[in-house]
Amino acid sequence: MEKEKPVFPFLLVGVPTPGFSSVQYLMIISNAFSDSSSRGNIQLAPLPDSYDLDRGLLLSVQAIQAVLETKGFPVIVGIGGPSGSGKTSLAQKMANIIGCEVISLESYYKPEQVRDYKYDEYSSLDIALLTKNIKEIRNTHKAKVPCFDFEKFKRNGFKEFQVSEECGVVIFEGVYTLHPAIRKSLDLWIAVVGGVHSHLIARIQRDKNRAGFSISQNEIMTTVFPLFQQYIEPHLVDAHLKIQNDFDPVLSPESSPFVLKSTKQVSYQDILKVLDGSKVCSSVQNFTDVYLRLPGIPSNGQLTEGECIRVRICEGRFAVLIREPIREGNFIIQPKVDFDISASTVAGLLKLGYQAVAYIEASAVIYQDGKILIEVDHLQGVTNPYIQIKGTNKEIVSSAASSLSLDGSYTTKSYLQIILESLPVDDNVTAGIHNQQAARLQELVEFIQSQGGSFNSDLSSPIRENSSTDGVLDDLQSRIKRLERWNTINMVLWTILLSALVGYSLYQKRRH
Repeated sequence: MEKEKPVFPFLLVGVPTPGFSSVQYLMIISNAFSDSSSRGNIQLAPLPDSYDLDRGLLLSVQAIQAVLETKGFPVIVGIGGPSGSGKTSLAQKMANIIGCEVISLESYYKPEQVRDYKYDEYSSLDIALLTKNIKEIRNTHKAKVPCFDFEKFKRNGFKEFQVSEECGVVIFEGVYTLHPAIRKSLDLWIAVVGGVHSHLIARIQRDKNRAGFSISQNEIMTTVFPLFQQYIEPHLVDAHLKIQNDFDPVLSPESSPFVLKSTKQVSYQDILKVLDGSKVCSSVQNFTDVYLRLPGIPSNGQLTEGECIRVRICEGRFAVLIREPIREGNFIIQPKVDFDISASTVAGLLKLGYQAVAYIEASAVIYQDGKILIEVDHLQGVTNPYIQIKGTNKEIVSSAASSLSLDGSYTTKSYLQIILESLPVDDNVTAGIHNQQAARLQELVEFIQSQGGSFNSDLSSPIRENSSTDGVLDDLQSRIKRLERWNTINMVLWTILLSALVGYSLYQKRRH
């Protein structure tokens, strides 16, 4: 005779009940839909609420422990979300607490797709190899995970990966981690949204408001984030745990590096003397920064970084650099949050009315030892290179700069200022663009639009009536408010009920 599955109807109200933690709630709901006698067949039910990053981190670790105790090892966790949402940071923090390793889905890029700059498409991933590795980890607790070399656009061998019984956990993170074809092989699904992704939306809305236009969030999503809206967002709603990352890179300077910048010439040998020789590593990076400014925003005449969204093109990849620096004496306190975006996102910005107004082409030689980073930047069109000393410890940065005899030679000017000042004084300016930069800017815009492909939405004007999707969002917000009211009522009722049960229990004990 088949054993009946346990049913907890009072726990199906949609909110955690008093006396149970959120993770216990998740696990108990799971048992209501699974055979509790089978350790390997447990199915999790999503928690209905979303949590902030700190609370989400705690719940994630507790959920992993609960699944590990219930199901046994290995526990394979997936963290998905848009670029810049904070999923990589969350994965690393979780790994540090649990003592496990993190595998990025970027390791599974197909070389041929990357050479065509298709980093952000689902088809760019070697799903067959990823699925094979997950199956091997589950069955044999080890696998050969690929290593990808982004400088050479190719796979650079494999590394041996093994899940130890002592830890028993592995975390996969990436934009498409919660895609149905991948998540079906995972035990715990975690979605992270917000972060700099939301910050960019807020930045666009701010720019539009300053320029006297109105634009809805849905308008931005359909124009700037079509890949996210079409191919990523639908897979996040089914996550067991949803985390809303409200981190603001501009208002959260505690993680920002202190920077000292100088034009003084420093030799390679002198740089090595201030770094830990046993830990030093170096790299070379060639990049182009394109500054996009929304027409109609009031300007004081001189173009500044604060008026622009900066897009970096490096090794065929696109990234938004959100860095609104604070100057403190010789120091530049530089909130640094860079996150990869698709070419279609940049094309979407152009479609919303942003205009390429300046660019910087440069190469950087970077030396770092884990404590400080020393960067020697060669800007095209500028005679002398610039040296930057960066680190989160102000005293260490200051000491290193003094050791290199940089005192008295510092500048807090941005590279945008330096480049614009290097252009001829009598150079004509049309629509904020210097003639000397106009031709190259046009080439860059055409390159961006060509890479944007078919994901560019057909948007004739950035000012439209709210779409039907906005009505759906309003309806959803209304439902959430009703749920919050029911949550309050449920909490009060359960408090009364549990108090009565406890009182009755104590009465029974006294009787016996």
